[in-house]
Amino acid sequence: MNEKDTWQVLSGDSPLSRQYYTNTTMKERAEEIAKKIDEVYNRGNRGLDILFEGTTQSYDYIKGAFGYYLPDRDIVCSMGVTKIAVLGKTGTGKSVLIEGMEKLQGYKYSVNKSPKYLLYSDEGNHAEWYEVKGIDLGIENVNEAYQTVAELAGKGLSAIVYCISAARRKLEQIELDFVRKMVAEYPSTTFLIALTMSIGTDTGSMVNEIEKLTDQVRVIPILAKEYVFDITDENTGEEKEFVKKPFGLDTLSKYVFERR
Repeated sequence: MNEKDTWQVLSGDSPLSRQYYTNTTMKERAEEIAKKIDEVYNRGNRGLDILFEGTTQSYDYIKGAFGYYLPDRDIVCSMGVTKIAVLGKTGTGKSVLIEGMEKLQGYKYSVNKSPKYLLYSDEGNHAEWYEVKGIDLGIENVNEAYQTVAELAGKGLSAIVYCISAARRKLEQIELDFVRKMVAEYPSTTFLIALTMSIGTDTGSMVNEIEKLTDQVRVIPILAKEYVFDITDENTGEEKEFVKKPFGLDTLSKYVFERR
């Protein structure tokens, strides 16, 4: 944020955009990142306010680095709220995904209902998840989703997660158009596709196909909760219970909160 209180996209020329800092963890680079932020954005010690969005652990590392390595510099670091919009057609697992993130992060979410979305938030104010009304076939529903995302973006939307059920095995044209429009209109907002209900082992080809169609939007296969089903033993003919454990939520968390 500049001195006019408007947000600026980090340019490719900024040292903080280099892979040395972005393809790493805050734990490994907290001291160097803190000093680089001070060097670039707090010249002459004019004062710097940092609103951090990310995991609580990463926030603790960077805030601790400012306090330990730069105790005499006028830098204030505070925790911001990461706001995530979760979209997709009805039945694609939006609620289950958010509930899985609640369990993963260990924060108890409260739910507030509005006509356009459900808002999940925790007492610590770490994140706000907006489950947007399902985008079903029909231009009215699609336009309403566009409008809802625009309203959320005006409030500082951090990320957009679009859910597609792996069981459907395709991205419909209306969804593809929606995804492309979101990516084009909100380039500074983290965007990803969650391939929900990824129970089978053949999701790799679907991931590759969707990434190709969307010009390499990140696609993450996810099973947000434990799935139990019966399989038949080829040797005995007996049915056995098989349990598929949840996976992919930690990868989604790192991408949403840390962009890695």
